[in-house]
Amino acid sequence: MIHRTRGIVLHTTRYGESSLVVHCFTEQSGRQSYMVKGVRGSKKQSRPNLFQPLSILEFEVYHKNSREIQLVKEVSRSVPLNSIPFDITKSTQAIFMAEVLYRVVRESAPDPMLSHYLVNAIKYLDALEIPSPDFHIVFLFHLTRFLGLYPQNNHSKNNRFFDLVSGHFISGPGDPDIMLDEKTSRLWSLYIHSDFQTVNSAGFNGIQRKVVLNELIRYFRLHIEGMGEIRSLEVLHEFFHS
Repeated sequence: MIHRTRGIVLHTTRYGESSLVVHCFTEQSGRQSYMVKGVRGSKKQSRPNLFQPLSILEFEVYHKNSREIQLVKEVSRSVPLNSIPFDITKSTQAIFMAEVLYRVVRESAPDPMLSHYLVNAIKYLDALEIPSPDFHIVFLFHLTRFLGLYPQNNHSKNNRFFDLVSGHFISGPGDPDIMLDEKTSRLWSLYIHSDFQTVNSAGFNGIQRKVVLNELIRYFRLHIEGMGEIRSLEVLHEFFHS
């Protein structure tokens, strides 16, 4: 049966001499893997640069439920990206965001709300006239909503320490393996309150971004079994957080 669906590119793997396995998050079927034949070395529209991280594509697929990797009949751009592929700041963020999604989004089932969030976030990033060094951090904080991990922002004078296991702020310090210190907890509260439009006005610096992001990745690892290493994290730190 031939299916048509829109998918966001998370990761690609070379297969044979000229093919790619493209790992996507799709509107209709959640996480899916697609075999695209004759990509490398081809002059057709399905050339490799079509499959850059966070590209939003339209797939026509020979779909069989029994197959782990579906065979692609045709693929084209669904939403043209005018700046992400060409802006080093945005493309670095896109590589990181796509890798995190590849590690944490695993369900092969429709999730319209997550799909809507991802497409809108990618469009917003692409449309920014001035890249935001905080975009990827806010993106991950909001992503936790769709993974069932959203932190409770009950930060106050009494609740000054964030517990990474319970996902909320508590009154006293505890085990540093699962607890943020007071200063980092305050930063977390500020980031949780922020969105793509307001985060730049908070004036976070590179050191603060690095601390918050490291703890945010630790938070994901504590709650998502087998998440694995985020290889693009060090590159991101060098680019944004030094």
